Amino acid sequence: MKLHMVMPRKMILEMDTYRYHGHSMSDPGSTYRTRDEISGVRQERDPIERVRKLILAHDIASAAELKDIEKEVRKEVDDAIAQAKESSMPDPSELFMDVYVKGCGAEVFGVDRKESKVNEKFRPAS
Repeated sequence: MKLHMVMPRKMILEMDTYRYHGHSMSDPGSTYRTRDEISGVRQERDPIERVRKLILAHDIASAAELKDIEKEVRKEVDDAIAQAKESSMPDPSELFMDVYVKGCGAEVFGVDRKESKVNEKFRPAS
């Protein structure tokens, strides 16, 4: 991270995350895993907490700076939510606008992240 601040260039960060909740209201997420598993992952592998600890351990920012950033981000999110609620619904024809680069489908991985395929369903119409 420090090197990137000194010599800016494109960077990809991959964050291995865990879904704490089910996929929908009909999927509580606890039918195929235990509450202890979910709680353990939350305590040991929470991606935001992991990055926060790395930032502090490498003296990239102080705890106070991170708290200020968190406050700014929460305000930005709250403002965006308020704006979205005040805005009118977009025209349905705009539903798939600017979602994917033209001619480039969505890449889909299996759970082991080894198998990959392009999902043609998501390619925009030519």
